[in-house]
Amino acid sequence: MFKKILALALAFIMLTAVFASCNNKSVILDDKTSSKVTDAQTTKEDPGEDEEEERGEEEEKDDEEDSVDETASDQISIDYTANTDIGFNDTTIYDELTLEQILNPDNFEGSDIPDDRDYGGYEFKVLADTVNVGYEFIEQSDGDIVKDAVINRQKWIEEYVGIEFSLVEIIGGYDNMNFYASEIEAASGAGSPYDLGLAYSHIPPLVAAKGLSRDLAESENLNLYNTTKEYWGSGIKEEIMIGGRIFWMSDNSSWDSVRNLLCVFVNTEFFARANPGFDQTDLYKMVYGGSWTFDNMMLFVQNTYENTNMDDAGLDKGDTFGLLAQGNHYCLENWLYGAGFSLTKINGRGTYEWTLGDQPFIDFSDWWQDILNNNENVYKNDGKGIFEAGRAMFAMAPFRIIEDQIELDYTVLPLPIYNPDIKNEYSTPILNSYGSWLIPKATKKEAFERSATVLELIAAEGNRRIAPVYFEIYLKRQNAGHDEDMQKMFNIIRNAIVFDVGFLYGSVMLIDPMAGETPAELFLEFRRMWRGDNNYGTISTFWARNESAAKQKLNNLMVDILDY
Repeated sequence: MFKKILALALAFIMLTAVFASCNNKSVILDDKTSSKVTDAQTTKEDPGEDEEEERGEEEEKDDEEDSVDETASDQISIDYTANTDIGFNDTTIYDELTLEQILNPDNFEGSDIPDDRDYGGYEFKVLADTVNVGYEFIEQSDGDIVKDAVINRQKWIEEYVGIEFSLVEIIGGYDNMNFYASEIEAASGAGSPYDLGLAYSHIPPLVAAKGLSRDLAESENLNLYNTTKEYWGSGIKEEIMIGGRIFWMSDNSSWDSVRNLLCVFVNTEFFARANPGFDQTDLYKMVYGGSWTFDNMMLFVQNTYENTNMDDAGLDKGDTFGLLAQGNHYCLENWLYGAGFSLTKINGRGTYEWTLGDQPFIDFSDWWQDILNNNENVYKNDGKGIFEAGRAMFAMAPFRIIEDQIELDYTVLPLPIYNPDIKNEYSTPILNSYGSWLIPKATKKEAFERSATVLELIAAEGNRRIAPVYFEIYLKRQNAGHDEDMQKMFNIIRNAIVFDVGFLYGSVMLIDPMAGETPAELFLEFRRMWRGDNNYGTISTFWARNESAAKQKLNNLMVDILDY
């Protein structure tokens, strides 16, 4: 039985929907305290005959007065303005442009590099990680509009400053970080450094920590300090700048960066079926009003698990879930960024320190770890393919899964807010496989400025030629279609990007594992802990073991960077 009631509540209108349904959910979405609700608190069994007989007359009378079916315990209400101070940006400069205008790079901000520079056909050598090179350099068109934009950027830069890109591809990625760094060191030692390095996101910090990269802030041609240049994201710049020095950078507009932004995908048909009377419009309103929280997401998730493949082994990858906590490779730990936390913070002395001993951080980590390991509605391991198969309602994954041509009705939402009383904005982490850039330290002054000029053009022309095509045309217009709210969700997600020193420099601050694993980045230890690998324990036991060593490694990193 469904019943909709419009009620006037104080100074705002609250839309209340009351449903009777057999799935036994109790979803209260106007609670600004964001108290954590467990399965035991939110799930009730259908009242049996004995229980019905024991209910008192007064309780039955209350039920009648409330006009609620005795067999249904659902009471769902939404306060769409639970947090009216929510901070987000749901627009971009592209929103009002036509398709033709988006395809015209002259409509977007470029660099300040003058057009009178000519390097005489110089062979510009880039050491390119095979994991990322295909998203920054493409040799031949196959008719794809985004790939053509990448090709056009390369050709334009070559003609504009008189160079010819020469790619030296090297196996990189997570498993070959030291191999890449060794090649930078060997070429520099031989007196023939590469002009530019492109690599998986955790490699440039490793190169920097080894003292092998130039301080990009020294360049006269890189607009890293110019806050009006949107192609250099302020968030990552603020996090990696130590003592005013920047030893590597990732631009804010490349295809590789944007496609790895993390969000919550929603199977809209599944959502409406599991939550009668609700649809994606309600989810959009929750995002706008600040009631799209972890609590409320989990309340929608309740009672969605199905043993789809009827495997006697129980819960497995072939089943159906309400939430894929890791809807694509290697993103489980990023929930902490969506919740507004980070591994590090800047203290009162202006230096970085770890946050893992802070009580709010501990509370969130313990609560979320319990959900991941004790809620059958949540699949905590790599769930790639489950969402695309239609067997998940929510999934945290990067934009790039859209490129797999998902054959179902879906929309996207930002990662939810954890506690709207202390955090009133959304946060978007980036999956750690995007490309970043560096200039080898052995590069001399004149060659350094040439490399910096080309790097500035790579970022600026990505902003003019690639990002509008991928973000505005491919993601928003092609995939969101005429759903203007979904287009705004893309905007909110992209405008909320966050970074963290502890994550970015994780490759040089390896932590001793808790259960026989090899030493690893702290964020990887979080992934292992939250998945329950080898009985890792909790954040408190983990931090008690690693606090001293972690603090020393963070301090050493700061000293090493400042000593360059």
